[in-house]
Order: sequence, then C-alpha cells, then structure tokens
Amino acid sequence: MRKTKHWWQGYPWRMVQTNFREIDMADIDAETYASDLADFGATVVTLNAGGILASYESKLPYHMVSKYLTGSSLKEMVDACHAKGIRVIARMDFSKIPYAVYEQHPDWAFRTANGGIINQNGFVQTCQNSEYQQEKAMEILKELLTTHPFDGVYCNMSGFVATGYDGSIYGFCTCDRCKAGFKAAFNMDAPDKMDMRNPTMMRYMGFQSGAGKKLRAKMNAVIKSVSEEIAVDKVDYLRSESHTDIDIPIWVYSASSNARQTVFGGQVSDNASVDYMGFRYRESSVSAGVSELRQWQNLANAGSTSVYVIGRLDNHRDKSTFESHKNVFRFHKEHEDIVVGRTSAAEVLLVAKGQAGRSDPESYGWIRALTACHVPFDEVKPGGVTEAALTGKKVVIVADAKDLQPAHCTLLDAFAENGGTLVVSGDSGVRGDVASLKSLGVAKVLEKKKTMSTVFTLSASDAEVLTRSAAAPVIAPGAEIRVCEYAPGVKQYLHTEPEPFYGPPEIAYHTAETENPGLTVNVYGSGKAVYFPWFCGSFYHNEGYTNTLNIMQDVLFEICNLPQLAPGLHESVELVLSKKDNKTVVSLINGSGYFGNSFFKPIPMTNIALHIPGSFANAKALNGGTVTMKDGTVHLDKLKEFEMIVLEDN
Repeated sequence: MRKTKHWWQGYPWRMVQTNFREIDMADIDAETYASDLADFGATVVTLNAGGILASYESKLPYHMVSKYLTGSSLKEMVDACHAKGIRVIARMDFSKIPYAVYEQHPDWAFRTANGGIINQNGFVQTCQNSEYQQEKAMEILKELLTTHPFDGVYCNMSGFVATGYDGSIYGFCTCDRCKAGFKAAFNMDAPDKMDMRNPTMMRYMGFQSGAGKKLRAKMNAVIKSVSEEIAVDKVDYLRSESHTDIDIPIWVYSASSNARQTVFGGQVSDNASVDYMGFRYRESSVSAGVSELRQWQNLANAGSTSVYVIGRLDNHRDKSTFESHKNVFRFHKEHEDIVVGRTSAAEVLLVAKGQAGRSDPESYGWIRALTACHVPFDEVKPGGVTEAALTGKKVVIVADAKDLQPAHCTLLDAFAENGGTLVVSGDSGVRGDVASLKSLGVAKVLEKKKTMSTVFTLSASDAEVLTRSAAAPVIAPGAEIRVCEYAPGVKQYLHTEPEPFYGPPEIAYHTAETENPGLTVNVYGSGKAVYFPWFCGSFYHNEGYTNTLNIMQDVLFEICNLPQLAPGLHESVELVLSKKDNKTVVSLINGSGYFGNSFFKPIPMTNIALHIPGSFANAKALNGGTVTMKDGTVHLDKLKEFEMIVLEDN
C-alpha cells in the first residue's frame, strides 16, 4: 500500500548544510561531526556526496573519487547522524566534471557560442542534454543511493548553468546535442548569438527550459525507484537561499520573501541563510544581526530554519554567526508544537515577476510598502497564480509581471469579477499596446513614455479619497509612465503635469495639466481593478520617499479597504499572520537593527497594540513578552528581536 505520509511531512525541519571542501574529508570524524550538528540543534543535514567529486569509493570510471578520503567514510557519517536522530540529504552536483574526464568525453561539455568550453579551475561545465547528465548521472545516483542510506537528494546547479563563479555570462549551450534537439523540435536552426529580441532565441530558451524539466523528472524517477522515502529537492521540499555578494545591494526581506514563495504550496520550505559574504570570501561570515534576522523571517513565514556554511562546524574558522543561528534553532525546537505545520492567514497575495534575476525593484517596493504597513501577504511568481492560491484572498497585487500568460489573466479577471480587488502596477498583463487583463478597463496603451520631471497632482475630489497623498500632493512617478485609453466608466485619479524645463530653477515650473491619470479604478463584476500606469514599487524601492508610500497606502487602506492591524507600530517591524488548528499565530520581527547596509541589534519596541481580526479566548507570548487583551485589542508590552503571539480562537 502506498504511504500517504512521508518522513518530511510535519517533520521539525532545522537544516544545517555543510558544504565540504575536499580537504574536509581528510580528517573528518563521524561521531564528532554528528555531535556538532546535534549541539547546533539540527534535525536535517546536507553534505557532499558526489558529482563533481565522489566523497565515497565510487566504482564508476567517470566519477572521480576524491583523494582526501582518509577520515571517516561517508557511510559512517550518515550512520552517525542517524544515531543522533538527524536526517541526511546527499548534495550532488552534475554541473561540472574534472578536466581529465572531459578529455575522455569532450562531447559532455557545455559549448559557448564560439564552440569553446567553460573551464573553472580544472572543472569543465557540462550540458544538461549531454550523455553525462542524461545517463551517467543516473548511474551515479543509483550507485550512491543503493550503497548509502540517504534520506534525501539535493542537486546543486541543476539545469543549464551559463554563468561563472566570477559573474561571467557565457550565454547558452551550442553543443551538437542541443542544436540537433532544437532542430528536431522546432525545425529551426539554433540562434548564433544571445539576442532577446530574436524570436528564435525565445524559442531556444523555452527548449532549454523544457529539457531541464524533463531531466529533473527523470532524476526524480530514478531516485524514487530506489525508495519513495528519499526526499527530493523541488519535489518534496523547496530549497532557496538568502545570500549576499560583494557589490550586490542587500535585500533586507530576502528570507521572508523566499519563505513566502515556497512554504504554502504544501512542500517543506528550506530557505538557507548563507553564512559567507560571497563567492570571493567563502570563509568570512556575514554579520550576526543579518543571520538572526533571516532565521526569524524563515521561522515566522515558514516554520523552518536553515543555515549553509562552508566546511564543517568544528573547523569553520569564523563562527561569529553561530550563536545567532542557534538562538532561533532553540526557539524552533522548544515550540515545535506551534511552529511546525502552520498555514498562512494572509488575505493579500503579491504576484512578482517570473524572470530570474538578482533584483526585482517593482515587487521589492511593494514588499517594503506592505511590510511597513503591517499587511500580511503571500507571494507567488506568475506560474503560481492558481485557483488554490487565490482562494481566501481579498486583494491581489500584480507587480509589473510582464510575463503573465493568458490563463493567469483569466484567473485574475475572474477573481475581480467574483468580488476581489486586483491592484496592478507597471506593465502587468500588458503586451504591446493591448492589456490582457480585461478587468483594468484599459482599451489601449497609447504610449510608453519616458519622463524626467512629470508629476501627478490631486484634485479636490481626489483628496477626499486619497487622504494621505493630500498631505503631500505632488507625486513623483519616476522615469516612465503609461499613457492609456480607458473604457467608459473607469474612475480616474491624479492629473498629469507634463515636463517643465529642467532648469534653471527660475523657469522650472508647470504651465499645463493633462487628463492622463496616475491611478484608475474600474468596477468589474462584483469586484474592482486598480491600475498604477507607472512603476510605483520601483520608485519607492529605489528612492524610499513617503511621497510614494502615501499613494500606495491610500490604495491599500482607502480603496482596497484592508484593515490596519498595527497602526502605531514602527514600520521596521514585520507582522506575519498564520494559523494552526484553532490558533491564530502573530509573528513580529524587529528589523530596526538594519541601518544603512549594516545589521545591528534591533531597538526594543514597547506598548504595542494589535487589532487582529477574530475573537480570542486567551493569548500568550512565546519569546519573553507579556500579552493582555482588552476591548478586542491585543497588547504586547515589549518586542526585542522577535515575538510570537499565540491567540486561541474563542
């Protein structure tokens, strides 16, 4: 009989990933390794097993065995962890092969546009359509999993990897297998250069993406054929990372955002807080403050904790963040009965861009605004727009998601028609001059206009609705606006004042005003759709002015009629709502320690009043605070780094 519950379902997931350097196996002691993990509070560990180098005595001729296997064996390490009650996940990486293996099998290599290979310090990038990834990787997995009792498999850098560790971009693979596969599928020749304006390039990217999905499905089938009790990343749990790198802007809500995007789809969320500063400084730890903040964000939004370090715990040279991670691990262990198995209680859904990238300023701006307003929300990419994701939501915000597909637009239009409120910014659901979201009431996009000094202003009737914006009535939209033709009946707010002279200041003033709106509301069925024909999220994220936040708040609270759960609480505090059984769980994350681009100990908050919807019999705080209830308001006396308040339904 097929099992309906696997070990990872409802499991108290506290992950430590130890990414071994090859020298770490030389003197490793299995008992010490397992004891260090147990002392840290881990219930799951990910460790190197194979792929680039085998951490065991592989019998396969193309699977090069590490020359440092002089300490405890890989099997002894897995057994020692199991004896401590720690599940073990094998880290595999089939993205590269040693140069000596490449010399024997040059057809396994990823090929750049000029036919060259990517050689990274003696290891050559492989193509996911090659015989190596399609066939030999499956043989490696079978050998490993039939000789070692692993509980899970994580495949690092799966799919087409077109960038180097130094940030170099190599484009797309042009090996013979890829070109032949594309020709067979589309009867077209592969593109000869990276040009996103070329329709063939888009087809080729789709071909590569499809090949990646087929390969992951093939790997999953091989792994599950060994045992269905082996958890597989992207199938049974979802791993992501909150990390930094040198010269890359810090994203303070990285862990919250990653956890929101992974946890509420029914799989385990494993968002790893990366301990190191970046690829060039792999043994230098980030600040303790950001480490703890990420773990509280993980726990509040997902109920799990996860850390990723280079090397082992015992020989890691910079342990300055360890106690911060352990602090949250201890809280998670102490309160497993509450933190494990929660579901979101958010009534707002944010839909972000689907494209991968280091930054998404439009959704980042909305995340910052929602967080500052203490509005709980869930997060998905366009592919996550499903009926299940929309169930229970009152407001859906679509943040410049240009890649919405027709099926997603149909679902979102139906959401508005059935009584929901849809909020759209930028080019969400707009292709060319046509809006595919019918609920917006946009008949045609007339112009995608670059601007320098264009502003929006409020009329007297606007000010009656947009009360916060009325206090700062000249609203700067940033570098682009959309001039549209709207259907009859669309309510229009904010008038456009077009470009004045940029200077000198004596003549820098507006002399005209147009009817082009900066905000529209269209009644659609029993709901409505709100449209920002500009990039309010991006401008707020990049510049940070309350001028922009005001109009976003007016939309959230005055037009969408969302409740204000904590109107007096400082904007740096995140508020997350979740449910478990008959309990409502309020998590408060104090982010006030983030200053400039540094993370320090947060400033304590006191006398916090929360207006949480519902009727509650009693309340308790789990992390040192004291909670009282009076006249439907929940009062918390103090908030240090984090607090979790459990409200039992009446």
